[in-house]
Amino acid sequence: MQLFACSGVRGAVSAAGRRGISSSARRAQQAAKAGLVVGMYSSHRLVGASAAGLGDAQQLALVAKARALGFAGKAGQAQTVLSDDLSQQVALVGLGGEGEDRVAETVRTAVANGVRQLRAGKVATIAVAPLPDLQAAAEGAVLAQYAFDAFKSAQARATAADPQEARAAEVRLLGPESDAWAEGRVCAAAQNLARDLMNTPANHMTPTGFAQRVEAELAGLAGVEVCVHDRAWAEAQRMGGLLAVAKGSDEPLRFVEIVYRGAPAADAGVALALVGKGITFDTGGYSLKTGRHMDLMKGDMGGGATVAAAIKAVAQLRVPINAVAVVPLCENMVSGRAAKVSDVYTSRAGLTVEIMNTDAEGRIVLADALHYVIDAHRPRAVVDVATLTGAMVVALGERYTGVFTPSPRLWGAIETAGAATDEPVWRMPLDDAWDAMLTSPVADLSNIGNRSEAGACTAAAFLRQFVHAPRLAAPAVLRAQNADDEAEPRWAHLDIAGPMEAAATAGYHQKGMSGRPTRLLVELARQLAREPQK
Repeated sequence: MQLFACSGVRGAVSAAGRRGISSSARRAQQAAKAGLVVGMYSSHRLVGASAAGLGDAQQLALVAKARALGFAGKAGQAQTVLSDDLSQQVALVGLGGEGEDRVAETVRTAVANGVRQLRAGKVATIAVAPLPDLQAAAEGAVLAQYAFDAFKSAQARATAADPQEARAAEVRLLGPESDAWAEGRVCAAAQNLARDLMNTPANHMTPTGFAQRVEAELAGLAGVEVCVHDRAWAEAQRMGGLLAVAKGSDEPLRFVEIVYRGAPAADAGVALALVGKGITFDTGGYSLKTGRHMDLMKGDMGGGATVAAAIKAVAQLRVPINAVAVVPLCENMVSGRAAKVSDVYTSRAGLTVEIMNTDAEGRIVLADALHYVIDAHRPRAVVDVATLTGAMVVALGERYTGVFTPSPRLWGAIETAGAATDEPVWRMPLDDAWDAMLTSPVADLSNIGNRSEAGACTAAAFLRQFVHAPRLAAPAVLRAQNADDEAEPRWAHLDIAGPMEAAATAGYHQKGMSGRPTRLLVELARQLAREPQK
């Protein structure tokens, strides 16, 4: 969006102003290194201007400039002008009509757009005036400034033409300290951590590198214990699936286990377990992927990245809950040792699995991790998160996360968390029909459906076999589990293959790996802490 400088203008903008910024105005803009974000409703009423120290005359001047530039305060819009004394760049951000729905998302997007414009103006500091949702405002401000430039040279960073690649501005809230603002910064920083993990090239973000980064990020947090397990441990745990996928790579597997104890009662059990897929690069194995978009497979550990980042935020916020996150980590590669199509392995649950597609490896490692976390920690609810199927991308695109769960209560909690964070979810069917499609003539299960349909649904059905294991389920048992019930552990599978990436930069979304649904998982933990019955 064009930045117009309108010093002292109360009426219409001149023709020269419409064509661009004059040289004198440009110099004034460059001299103003302080930025201010102020809200404006479509009624042209300013929000937070008084807290920013703007008097009535200054506020009237800002509104006049906004009107002259055609800025109407529509939800999510932003327009930057210079203050009358040329001391700061003011980003007016649109809040829409007063009393409209989705206030948090409007504020989150508006602040993000305002911060982007101020960064384009190369401000050094940004003050955000109090807005209707301070947590959302903080999230928008922090998420909008994300840039992944760790592998660019210092010279390239210094000369970057894209303002998003410039050094982040210092952002603060005007007025008294706010818990909501602080919480928003924590949640946004967690999503940015997940973005970092997903964006890092796979030759740097190996299973070992991931584990080391997580250990460093969570070091010193109260109530947190991080254990990193190796191949010998996985063998002792009989994790045949994780071992089968990992054996094709020279990079050693890792299994990260994060335990957070935040519940006030000493004898409280684990309320929530998160299981994240951690394939740090996925070639597809012998069922080799095509070259198109294979670069995105550095983000195939997005489930692991988001659950680890979410647990960090939960600990930083001191959410009163006991929670666990586990991430099985390995690469899916092609070599003389790699698993082959038609190979059979034995899972930790004792179920044998025929590998009919080596590119359906995520469910194989998740199955062992699900069985382990349920067996070792006995959680009341378990949620797995995975960039699992291309079929989910076809079904829902990048906007929605597909959710499979037999539990109405857990679904309700996830849906509420998604609405609160604007990380929307859609409930997908979990039906007996998918179980019948997982039959194998030589093993208990096939890792893919035996027909070329319902790819996301059969993946969820496969994972479900390991939630109430160990057992070789009879059809009657499967039917009972398919019904809507609240048998513990309540389980949900989140397929984030679509939301793993943002195709374009807009608002607080950055093109590239998204770090979603980190904030949803944090909000889910907070809900379960408040309402344990969910």
